[in-house]
Amino acid sequence: MSARFSRLGVAALSLVAAGLACRGDSPTDIRPVVPNTVTFGTASVTVAVAATNAARAKGLMGVTTMAADSGMLFVFADDRQRAFWMKDTPIPLSIAFLDANRRVIFVADMAPYSTTPVGGFNVGPMRYAIEVKQGWFGAHGVTVGSTAAFTLPAGLVIEPDA
Repeated sequence: MSARFSRLGVAALSLVAAGLACRGDSPTDIRPVVPNTVTFGTASVTVAVAATNAARAKGLMGVTTMAADSGMLFVFADDRQRAFWMKDTPIPLSIAFLDANRRVIFVADMAPYSTTPVGGFNVGPMRYAIEVKQGWFGAHGVTVGSTAAFTLPAGLVIEPDA
């Protein structure tokens, strides 16, 4: 997965450190397993939902294989600029940032193990991010301006950023 951080600079370093602390396989390590479906037009992807700080920090770290139409939906409690990276993520991914209206505001490819932030101050405030196998968005015509349809699981607790 991609370790996460909300702001570049000091805040980023704090969250990066927190994300690295969450990568272990301890019993308190939350692995998001709630399945859900996100649809863009006629294309659908099955996603695990990450709505806590621990789940968002772990994301797809260490995942070595993924089904063609699978990924992860990152859910945040508020709208703000955020950046993702690929530290400890061995497979190439594509990411889309969505605003509160579930409209795509940014799409990018991410290289395995890269520590280069993607998004951040170059992108407007976002509420959701979706990571899929690299090329999935392009293959399904998902671009900036596309709208996603999904229903969050009943009772989902969305933890504010650390």
